Amino acid sequence: MIQLKITSDSLDEVSNELALVLAYQDVRPLKGQAGLLDWRLNGYLSDLIMQNRFQGEEGEALLMPSLNRVGVKEILILGLGDSKNIGDQNLPNYVSMILEKLLKKRNTSFCLSLSDLAGSMFEWRNTVRLFISMLSGKDEGYHIALLEPEAFVEDARKRHMDFAYDVQVQYS
Repeated sequence: MIQLKITSDSLDEVSNELALVLAYQDVRPLKGQAGLLDWRLNGYLSDLIMQNRFQGEEGEALLMPSLNRVGVKEILILGLGDSKNIGDQNLPNYVSMILEKLLKKRNTSFCLSLSDLAGSMFEWRNTVRLFISMLSGKDEGYHIALLEPEAFVEDARKRHMDFAYDVQVQYS
């Protein structure tokens, strides 16, 4: 069973075990959830970037504790490479990479923002459906919070986005 919460809550307001944060190699200063996280960690991610310990290259991953600065225990930062490479045709490859990292980590309680990957509302809806369909049918019980812009959450609520039989959706 997948418990999916689509919310405009901040990374500070969730209680999942793990936050997956997406970062691009060519976006500086950091934007989206990565920018918020960097701010909450007093520029720690920016420091890692300046020290060449993390660059945001495609597939590059950094696992770190949250230091009790946000609502999760651990943070997994996943590099997506160059932002210009993201498009409709290769979103499935990025969703597969995200799921591969999450499944290897074996956390069943996590949050992420797919709007950091798919910027338009139409792309976002398709990406959410793809993400959930790829995760659906697994034996584990997942608790997922999608941290999205308020307009995206409202659109999903109005459309009554629903998924497979094993997905319970909540909006906030």
